[in-house]
Amino acid sequence: MKVVTTFHQASSVVDSLKFRLMNEQPSEFLVIAKSNRLDIYALLPEGLRHQQGFDIWGRVRVIRAVPVLSRSSISLLVLTDHPEPELIFLSFTVNGAGSTGITVTKYLSLSERSARPAEFCHTLLVDPSGGVAVASAYTGKLKVVVLDQDGGYDRDFDASITELNLLDITFVSTSRDMYTLAMMHIDYQQRIQLLARDLSIEDLQLSTLPSPLLPSLPVPGKLFSTAMDDDGTPAITHIPSYKVDDNDFEGGILIIGGRKIILYDFVDVETRAKRGSKKKRADKKKNTGDAEANAKEKEMEWKKRKARATVEWPWAEITAWCHVDNKRNYLIGDRYGKLALLSINLSGGTTLTLMALGETSPSTTLTYLANQVFYNGSHFGSSQLLQITTTPSSAFDAPTLPVPSTIPTISPNALNSHVSGRNIDVSGYIVAGMGSYVTELECFSNLAPILDAVLIDTDGSGQNEIVACTGGRSTGSVKVIRSGADFSEKAIVQGLGNVTNIWPLKVTYRAPDYAHIVVSTLQETHIFRFDNASSISSIDGDKNTGFITDLPTIAVSNVLRRTCNADNKSDYADSSYVIQVVSKGLLLLEYDPDVRQYSRIGELWTLEKFADPSKEGLWKGREIVAASINASQVVLALNWGRVVLLTLDDKRFIKLRERNFVHNNCDAEISAVSCLPQDPAKRFTLNIVVGFWTSKHVEILSLRPADGTMPTIATTPILPSAPRSLLLYNFMSDDLKFSNVHLLIGLTNGSIASFLYRNDQLLDQKLVSVGSLPVTIRSCQIGARQTVLACGSRTVILFWEKERLMYSPLILKDVTAAAELTTSAYPSSIVLANTDGLVFGNVNNFDKLHIRSIHLGLNNPLRVTHIPALRVFAVACRCITPARIGDVEDINGSIQVFDDISFNKLGHFNLEPGEEPTSLLSFTTNSGSYLCVAAATLEDEDTEASKGRIFILETMSNALQVNMSVVTSYDVKGCPYALTSVNSMITAAVNNMVVVFKMDTEGGNTTMAKIAAWNHNYLVTSLASRGDIILLGDAISSISMLRLEDNRLHLIARDYGPLWPTCVELMTNSTLIGANSEYNLYTFSLQNSGTRELLERDGNYFLGDLVNKFLPGTLSSQEVSLDSPMQPQQLFFTSAGLIGVIIDLADDLALDLTGLQRNLSNYIQSQGGPNHTKYRAPKNVRGRSDADASSFGFLDGDFLERFLQFVGNPQALKQIMDGQSEPEKLTISADRIQKVLESMQGMH
Repeated sequence: MKVVTTFHQASSVVDSLKFRLMNEQPSEFLVIAKSNRLDIYALLPEGLRHQQGFDIWGRVRVIRAVPVLSRSSISLLVLTDHPEPELIFLSFTVNGAGSTGITVTKYLSLSERSARPAEFCHTLLVDPSGGVAVASAYTGKLKVVVLDQDGGYDRDFDASITELNLLDITFVSTSRDMYTLAMMHIDYQQRIQLLARDLSIEDLQLSTLPSPLLPSLPVPGKLFSTAMDDDGTPAITHIPSYKVDDNDFEGGILIIGGRKIILYDFVDVETRAKRGSKKKRADKKKNTGDAEANAKEKEMEWKKRKARATVEWPWAEITAWCHVDNKRNYLIGDRYGKLALLSINLSGGTTLTLMALGETSPSTTLTYLANQVFYNGSHFGSSQLLQITTTPSSAFDAPTLPVPSTIPTISPNALNSHVSGRNIDVSGYIVAGMGSYVTELECFSNLAPILDAVLIDTDGSGQNEIVACTGGRSTGSVKVIRSGADFSEKAIVQGLGNVTNIWPLKVTYRAPDYAHIVVSTLQETHIFRFDNASSISSIDGDKNTGFITDLPTIAVSNVLRRTCNADNKSDYADSSYVIQVVSKGLLLLEYDPDVRQYSRIGELWTLEKFADPSKEGLWKGREIVAASINASQVVLALNWGRVVLLTLDDKRFIKLRERNFVHNNCDAEISAVSCLPQDPAKRFTLNIVVGFWTSKHVEILSLRPADGTMPTIATTPILPSAPRSLLLYNFMSDDLKFSNVHLLIGLTNGSIASFLYRNDQLLDQKLVSVGSLPVTIRSCQIGARQTVLACGSRTVILFWEKERLMYSPLILKDVTAAAELTTSAYPSSIVLANTDGLVFGNVNNFDKLHIRSIHLGLNNPLRVTHIPALRVFAVACRCITPARIGDVEDINGSIQVFDDISFNKLGHFNLEPGEEPTSLLSFTTNSGSYLCVAAATLEDEDTEASKGRIFILETMSNALQVNMSVVTSYDVKGCPYALTSVNSMITAAVNNMVVVFKMDTEGGNTTMAKIAAWNHNYLVTSLASRGDIILLGDAISSISMLRLEDNRLHLIARDYGPLWPTCVELMTNSTLIGANSEYNLYTFSLQNSGTRELLERDGNYFLGDLVNKFLPGTLSSQEVSLDSPMQPQQLFFTSAGLIGVIIDLADDLALDLTGLQRNLSNYIQSQGGPNHTKYRAPKNVRGRSDADASSFGFLDGDFLERFLQFVGNPQALKQIMDGQSEPEKLTISADRIQKVLESMQGMH
């Protein structure tokens, strides 16, 4: 059983809108619709403030607000996409205290089993009066929804239309009895027509004849792109009439999306009357059978209409537009991010003025907000909050936007003169100047679409990172994704190397801020003082009267002064005492604020001073190997296995207890000790932690016995390696029950072992790797949060969140020591030591996702691979030169090489003109490092690639660049979609074939020889391999498993069902996971039926997004529990920017969580929520069968984690645990479920 969870939410923006509420503060809001979520922001003078998010169970296509003014609420309509479209009614409410809420009022299914999905126009519109909504989801049919007075659902009906290839629709006039819809469509003769039809709510249908307001008229088809998809489909909008307009303008339709922007006006009242009489005559001719005259009348009708005004559109296909204020101004963006402002002037004539503004991210949606500020939502780049300026704000020496030389333009300064004295024959102007008129105010990061990715540890630290091919159009980029805490560097002290430890010191123990830091290296000790906000000075001082500086320090700390109160009981007073421990003994110092120096109190306390009478010999030759200090106690670990507990009494050290350790009849060498109190309110501890070198275990000693002994009360099992540092730490300072006390052990192999310490028992052992170097751990309070810093090959912060111990990497390498630090200049900070010196800074956002972008612009990355021998990434890119609508776009391919740490560009290889890369494969042989590239060439008349080639690049690097040259090439008849490696041979998917090539480098010549082929498929687009097994995905069929034996391909098994896979991956030699074009996940396992092997589908699950890549592994710090029933197994990446995690479950836990998901779904549905079982059931455009009534083999991890919301609600918790019947009652406890789900949260 697998659990599907989300690591990074989908970030692609599909739609947005602005709405306003009456008499509320704030009163204006922006809704941003992503593929499965709505985010609502309040519009404030200082910017956007996130108010609320709401998950949508479906693929969001369109969102609309019902324009019914209300004081505190508004109705929002969300249309979801195929395969099962749905209309969701939401109510957004602002409460009196300013808080907001979203509730679902209605789910209206639009799904039809036999209908054909709309090819061009899948949209939703609401009429300006708020009385009717119209949804287009299927060909030849509109869903009409009548709304009540509050904007909610009243009733609905289907309205048939003869316009099958609908391009766009819009309302042009409305009344409560009759509504008019303008439609743009492609007729059966492939002509584009514009017309209007009346919608009668009473008759529940559209008029059979076009409305007199806008009879059918032809639109020049040559003005529009031949490839009409979501980007190339033209749009129409209604232009109403105003009193200030020309008398003859009674409204019209503006067509956006072609080589010209066209304005057609409606038929005036007089003409409509004339046409009414003509219609009567035409009807009479029809009745008399005058077919020739009727046809001639239609032909005349086609030739009569002319556009009122036009203006050239000099850029690519329009993808987004929005209305600006209440004027006739429109923001228009094309597919490459070119933004322009269209103004319609209807006073004294008609003029369309198009003003170039600048470049943005490729627009998916535009929403004007206020004061020249607008929101630009994007699928291919980062979404932006932008402002239009009246004068250029950047790129002053470059054209605002490039305009073809064949199109006349005017400068901004000449605009007024042209408009005031305009030529009546000119109905449009293009204004293009210099510089950009767009300023970015805020940027919203976006990973979509993720086309390919690799998971790799480039620096050997044990912390994986994702390198992904993202973006497109004009914003292609390679993104490096890491998870960890955010560190802000504030100051650096250079020139101090080999640092082993750092301790901050205060002037007195209870002083609020630190004043000094002590830094120990392998040979000596340094002391630094904070003089002021910008000065740090060294005060090593006199080594005879102050700190011992010619030896490394083992431990140093402020301590309290022990006194007796009136009841003759011990008390602790504030003091300026400091204890320093070195290998030879202990030193007591006192801070003098007058001279700002530390001075010794007495001489060095050597170990012999603690010997009992007549036992001095047992102390000779010993030295201190480890030490720990708290407010009133000092614990020393001596060589040959001795632990000594000391206290300070009237400037003297008093030995309280000691214990010798013997393991296997030999002295047990101690590696680390710790005496940190578990209760921060107390100044002493009752437990001491001791770690041992050779036995590789840790013991907890008790100081409770009154006889002076220190017995062992808890022992760890044998650890993977010796402990290097220890901490018994309570992460919850206000928890008097000590339920969150953990034993943390830094090991020499670069791991951290953790145990829950409860009732003198060590429970729940876990291991997490932080590299390969020994780990040192230190407690650290960052702000109000109790944390632990662990330093090894990399640095990790341990903290308590979501009722569990969390690990967050700090994106810093080679940190050897760390400590907390709070001063007036560096509040709530930490100080770190690396190879260069000391670094001071702040830690924020403990579990932040760090995304680094390497911008490639028009070079859109398609595939990425890592070449370990050269420590570089190779990226296959496609560059499409933007062209005007209808013009040919130049396509070029290239291979770009980047350093795997700095991402500096090191090399570039251009493919042949018109050639696009489709796949990459890196491999290393004895003769060097090679890169195999698959590329296809698409001829102008081809719809599919008819030829391609597979070639091998030899890569050679020096310090500054990587050189690539073709050493061999193999031409193929078709498109080589995918490459993989099997038994050190290259395997390629070429159209319907799988071909195996062997590269030969003998004799100094490199050749590729075809040794095996498999051609029993239709269109193989995806490959995966493991050992000698090949998994192939046939895009229009299903999957097959092959084995390469004796240079021949043999079929192991195949699935014969219609699956349409888009991406496949082998998890083991007998199990696989994949995704298909209808947004489902599936798993198969290889089963032996006795005579042959079969692929049995054992998992099917609707994800709701298109998966482009599976990768084994995980990005987060992988915590390994020795008894964990869960293990993260796969990452997957989608076109909407979602990164998900597939977690493998043990069988017994899978059964319990399956029951939990059922009960939780039933409970949420009983409270008025959606049907989770129906949502996650596998879907397809043909409709579901009974076998697909629910998902199987997968559980929804994000949904299961909702259980944690009900932990504090006993009534809801009981209903979920009991189910709806006795057989549904869960046998697992709620506490166990909570623990499992909290662990699951830490895996994504």
